[in-house]
Amino acid sequence: MPSRPTTCQPESLSILFLGSSPSLSISFHQIRHRDPPPTRRFADQSPAMASTSAAACPWDALPEHLQERILSLLPLTALIPVAAVSRSLRRILRSPAFHALLSQHRLDAFFLLSPRLAFHPLSRRPLPVPLPDSSWSSPPLVSCASPSLIVTVASLLRLPPLPDRSYLIAVIVPRSFSSSRRDYSLVAVTTGADVRSYTINSADPSPQWVPRGELPLPFALLGNAAVASDRARLFVLGRGPDALLVLDLVTSEWMAPPVVMPHGLTTAHLFVLDDRLFLLGGVEIFGVLERIVVWQLDNNEEAVGGWLEVARMPMEMFDELVAGRHGSFWHFQAADRMGTVCLYNALDGRLVMFDAVDCAWTAMPQVSGLDPEESRRWFGHVVEPGVELLLGQR
Repeated sequence: MPSRPTTCQPESLSILFLGSSPSLSISFHQIRHRDPPPTRRFADQSPAMASTSAAACPWDALPEHLQERILSLLPLTALIPVAAVSRSLRRILRSPAFHALLSQHRLDAFFLLSPRLAFHPLSRRPLPVPLPDSSWSSPPLVSCASPSLIVTVASLLRLPPLPDRSYLIAVIVPRSFSSSRRDYSLVAVTTGADVRSYTINSADPSPQWVPRGELPLPFALLGNAAVASDRARLFVLGRGPDALLVLDLVTSEWMAPPVVMPHGLTTAHLFVLDDRLFLLGGVEIFGVLERIVVWQLDNNEEAVGGWLEVARMPMEMFDELVAGRHGSFWHFQAADRMGTVCLYNALDGRLVMFDAVDCAWTAMPQVSGLDPEESRRWFGHVVEPGVELLLGQR
């Protein structure tokens, strides 16, 4: 996680979701490109040696396929200034060969704080999000991991109504998800004593909700869901009682592996990174939130196992997140994308990021001027831009 703003400073972000339109369009405006800081030399390297080293491997001398591969490793949002100032690089960035190398980059994620504001960890700043589509007037129902897909009330209008007493817990997109083919599956569960599940595939010519198996235990509610990297399993957090649930997306069978959940768990959030399952949550003692911990499942196959603590939020950042509300502020919100987790205190506009790749915590600038009720309904959804940015499409 970067500790300071980067040279890419987007000023405005515009997103239109597929709710009533099948397109996802994101644009930036007024992007400032600053000169990079001077390169830091090794202590034993003279200026002459540094100049010789730089001249030994000029960028233009590299084969184009190596340039494409190097650039494909950078965040898409960091490439926008490059496309604006260099004609030769702009040609590479807009070539089909380069687009074939692109994949979703974890630092491109925008965490939606409200219908009008998003937070971009790479630039460490909130950005306005003008959303002209009327479907955004109500909060999103559910969102998925990369590639981005957010389901709104408007996007459900062309599908059959949800089964009686049911609500959505997950949207699952195939690996081949693209702007031209937006097939996805939805998972819904019912409320009550006998909890049943349903799925629907938007790719079916006449999509229908298909009944699936019953959950192995009754639960007061279900928490967030995390899709396994192979798209074959859905991990779901059961609350009241606390339990880890697994839905086999191939057989449609539910399982409750014998995993002991952490004691005093509150405000928990599941996320997946590189086929590993993580649990981030607060720990309460006598009803007071005392700390925030990250656990990893020591065996995410269906075998006897438990949660191993892998990180704990530093106390100074914990104090920053709860904003002095130790006795009354018990809950925070969380959202994740590709190993980056955003923890959000909507009451005070406090954000703390956890980078599961480097196991690092970062306190972000406080966000002001937000409606806490609106933010509580909206937060938890994440989007990333696509190659439309480099192509100059709107």
